[in-house]
Amino acid sequence: METSTTPQAKKSIGALVAIVLGIGVVAGVGFTLHKVSADPQPKLYATKIGTIVAADGKTYNHYTIADSVYADPINSKAHGTCATCDGGHPSWPSYGPYTDFVLPAHSYVTVTLTVYDGGIKLNTPYFASIVGTVGGTANFDGVDKTNLAPDGVEHTFTLHGLPTSTQDPLFVNVPLPMNTDAEMKAYNADPTKLPIGHKVTFSFITQGAGHYVWNCEYPCGDSTYQGFGAVMGQLGYMSGKVTVVNG
Repeated sequence: METSTTPQAKKSIGALVAIVLGIGVVAGVGFTLHKVSADPQPKLYATKIGTIVAADGKTYNHYTIADSVYADPINSKAHGTCATCDGGHPSWPSYGPYTDFVLPAHSYVTVTLTVYDGGIKLNTPYFASIVGTVGGTANFDGVDKTNLAPDGVEHTFTLHGLPTSTQDPLFVNVPLPMNTDAEMKAYNADPTKLPIGHKVTFSFITQGAGHYVWNCEYPCGDSTYQGFGAVMGQLGYMSGKVTVVNG
């Protein structure tokens, strides 16, 4: 015997289908957001080397971290041995092997960056100045400076956070000196041959615990947004995280 579906039954079935589809969409969005927000980068924890008396007369625990900057992600070793895996890009410059730093609160932190990339010119000369470091300086290959020429920069390390009432402000900007065309010649011919590079050392004092980000302010991306597209917005290449923790 043939049966017919009443309008009310059709509405119930339609509502059930809509609910099932809705759950599927929410689950899919949740999975996607989890995957996007997942942080594949290993964390670099600061190493304590002793104590130090700062210019303010206070004694701080002294910690260090060290990292590098490369013209490509393969040498950076921040993306495994396959630069094209998991969305990697072999033509993109990259910090490495770490882009996720964990620092202690209320401490004196010294950062050493060895940099191996070339450069052209900053879009904004402000980022050629050292800001937020102890003494307002950084040491470049043994020489203390307060700024670099805007056309002599390869990348910047610019640490900042959104101003909130729940964490202390923290802002540090250090421009990194470019390797000249002559210094990059061997690398350009054979990317396994890195230039000698330049060593940059600077220190700053952390305040309370909080979550911060750092990024490069040199226009090393594609032509989108005046050189700030592509790599410039990619976590693990020219941007990363800094977590300041208690204890």
